[in-house]
Amino acid sequence: MFNRATRQNFLVAPAIAYAAGQTVFSILPKVGLLKRVILLFTGTMTITLGGGTAVLGAEAPFSLITRLRLTANGNTALFDTTGYGALIASLKTMFGFGGIGGRPRIPDSATVPGPTATVKSALNYSAGVSAGANTWNFGLEIPLGLDDGWRDPIGLILAAAPDTVLQVEVTFGATLYSTTAARTTPITVTGAATAALTAATIFPFVEFFTIPRSEADYPDLRRIHTWSEVGPQAINANGDQDVVLQRGNTIMRVIHGVFTNSAADPTNVTGRELRFNQNEVPYKVSRQMEAYLERERNVRDLPDGWYEWDLWNTTGIRDAINTLNLNDLTSRLTLSGATIAGTSDIRTLTEQLILLTGSAGGSS
Repeated sequence: MFNRATRQNFLVAPAIAYAAGQTVFSILPKVGLLKRVILLFTGTMTITLGGGTAVLGAEAPFSLITRLRLTANGNTALFDTTGYGALIASLKTMFGFGGIGGRPRIPDSATVPGPTATVKSALNYSAGVSAGANTWNFGLEIPLGLDDGWRDPIGLILAAAPDTVLQVEVTFGATLYSTTAARTTPITVTGAATAALTAATIFPFVEFFTIPRSEADYPDLRRIHTWSEVGPQAINANGDQDVVLQRGNTIMRVIHGVFTNSAADPTNVTGRELRFNQNEVPYKVSRQMEAYLERERNVRDLPDGWYEWDLWNTTGIRDAINTLNLNDLTSRLTLSGATIAGTSDIRTLTEQLILLTGSAGGSS
């Protein structure tokens, strides 16, 4: 049995230095069976007000990163999201969201039970925009292995395989601040205010398991676990917004981010349906039902404007959707009363299990 024949390890990977508008790479060490990559950002944001003002952007500080990818051998994306999409994925990991093991990775709110802030809180999240030097810290996670602590995990990647190269790719935004508010800009300023980011680095840490001595104790390496983000899909008017989902794999979660009038929209999505094979509707929820399920399953709510189909939260993969034999799969969001102007669109995150048909990542 795998859990009795292995042990957990943490190891730091090559650092990723901040470079505005550039994609920077870190090749992960060839170690054991990779479960996840934790990315810890630290830097100094210096604000010069000059009589103006500075405020955090809608998705800051995570919008410093415009794209985060983990690839295998340069062409297979195991994780591919925006910086804020990576935050949403991080919040849905076992230790990041459900309250198992500690605090959330974003500031506490009235919806978050638990102890008050400690000195360590600022190491997990700080993003000040006061005049002068502000320390910025935050963390993101690339989850690969899925387990509940007592069953053998699935989704682990054999990073030690000689023919496997795993690489983290971070693309940093070209614009650090602007007088025009945008979700992709970390800081919005007025007047002559400016911002400068220095000594900024991402430190990747890998969590992995040692390879069992006996192949009989190996976990199932035939399935890989992925997150991907697509969009934005434009919203042109109120009414039904149909997001056609990719078919071919097993879908575990679908999470939509809805923007209207250049802001996250937490109020105007009045209903949602998950539909397949044209007329089958296994899930149909109201806005209030959505809120009830989110709090019941995850203790806290998703950030404003984000809506989820959680197909495996409490029941394993029983309700995950194997899309291989479906004719179509559509997530419908009904929008009512929204102001359709500025940035009005939908971004979609999909968490999947992919069954490998050949060898990959050292598995067979």
